[in-house]
Amino acid sequence: MNTIVNNANAAARSAPHSTHRMKTLLKREFWEHKGGFFWAPIITSCIFLVFTIIGSSAGQFAFHKFQSQSSSWVVNIGGHDVPANSDSVRQALANASPSDLAQMHDAVNGLLMMAGIWPLMVLGFVVFFYLLSALFDERKDRSVLFWKSMPISDSETVLSKLLSGLIVAPLIAIAVSLATMLAFALIVSVFMLGNGLPLALLWSNLDPLLIIGQMLLLVPLYALWALPTAGWLLLCSAWSRRVPFLWAVGVPVLTGALVSWAVALTGMYRDTPVLGMMWKHGIVRLLTGTFPGSHVIGFADAIRHHHGPESLHDGLRYFNGLNAWASPALWIGAVVGIAMIFGAIRLRRWRTEA
Repeated sequence: MNTIVNNANAAARSAPHSTHRMKTLLKREFWEHKGGFFWAPIITSCIFLVFTIIGSSAGQFAFHKFQSQSSSWVVNIGGHDVPANSDSVRQALANASPSDLAQMHDAVNGLLMMAGIWPLMVLGFVVFFYLLSALFDERKDRSVLFWKSMPISDSETVLSKLLSGLIVAPLIAIAVSLATMLAFALIVSVFMLGNGLPLALLWSNLDPLLIIGQMLLLVPLYALWALPTAGWLLLCSAWSRRVPFLWAVGVPVLTGALVSWAVALTGMYRDTPVLGMMWKHGIVRLLTGTFPGSHVIGFADAIRHHHGPESLHDGLRYFNGLNAWASPALWIGAVVGIAMIFGAIRLRRWRTEA
């Protein structure tokens, strides 16, 4: 009896801790989907930067070819066109009002943020199709039988896929996005140097702490907003025996179309605000939650009510500030998403064939 107890204790001590198992599972997901998580945002950024260089070169060539002797580069500061040379720009900046300087700051940082949006756009597609195939592919190739033979629970497996899609992939995409912004700033700097524009116009207005901070704050908000989408995709992935894409997209779209058609036939369309809520907070969110920034749809009415953001800081306050965290749609959707994730875990326990 003591031998059995000692053997059981030794086995328990030798079993890997849950955190180590989760770390291993996350590594597995990354290496199996490295093309989508790592290379897709990098390739997208490289394509954008190549087109930026081509576009800048074409614009530079066209300007020098068609410019007249009296034409030269100018910079608009405070509503006035200033010749693009160091002395004129320095004097104009010294005489600029605080509001003019704030507008220049917003323009520079806003331009860089727009340049870094491409890795985040491709992230939406990568995460959508990754979660959609996460539980279906392992049933299709029967690898689920191997993983079920390992000392890993269904909850740990599904949770590792969820964390990979909603935390690991966004962090990688943000890192690539920040690198893209830096490369874009360097390209613009070369263009400015070649045309006599002072680099202070760009680098003195650059606010890296603002950009990095807002990017990192986006990760937890993105994960919460995407929970219902992730739960729905995992549920379809665990349920469908073939073509999970039709289940994931066809069911909500067909349901919304049938409800809209029924409401239109009864003539109650104008008196049914619930229909618009169903599309915006239900179907659209269910299908677009993996795209960063899609949470703005949830409180677009509040932005219109306040006449929209007037500055970059004001816009970021709507984007991932308290306005976003205080939205009831965020937390209600998160609860619904958790329920669907629990359903996906239960389905994985008994469904092993596609």
